[in-house]
Amino acid sequence: MAKNETEEEKVEMLSSKVGGRFRLTALVQKQMAQYIKGGRTFMPDVRNLDELFRYVLDEIDEDKVQLKLPGEEEEEQEQLE
Repeated sequence: MAKNETEEEKVEMLSSKVGGRFRLTALVQKQMAQYIKGGRTFMPDVRNLDELFRYVLDEIDEDKVQLKLPGEEEEEQEQLE
């Protein structure tokens, strides 16, 4: 049971980091879909979807993956100019 609590705490921490549960959910779904779409060749070394979920959470925690909404991309371009 402690393992589940740890995962729940990690999800809570990451949802705060990315701006809420909705954004975290969208980011996880997008990244997992990319791995599944890429097939076994591009899939990280995981045995099932639970491990893939944890792998994606780790990527988000390490800032390897970020969610950019359409409006945010325009804002970044304006800041660069």
